[in-house]
Amino acid sequence: MDENEFDRIDEFIVDILTKSSEPLTTYKIAKKAGIAWSTANIHCYKLKSMCVLKESIETPEYGRKQVIWMLMSKTPKLSEYIK
Repeated sequence: MDENEFDRIDEFIVDILTKSSEPLTTYKIAKKAGIAWSTANIHCYKLKSMCVLKESIETPEYGRKQVIWMLMSKTPKLSEYIK
């Protein structure tokens, strides 16, 4: 599989973020998709490299940093990536 090609998980992540009213953490994406955190993380970074998602890093006063994912304002059409 080409790394610039959408698969089911990529489509699912984009769908989750499209339906969400706010950006989501990797953890929340993984829970909503029913996949492992590491799988969600890999696919989010893949989608970022394809200019579909952008990340924002939040560092709370206490605890670990959180990566927040959101759709780019101009998301390419899925048909451009699906073969």
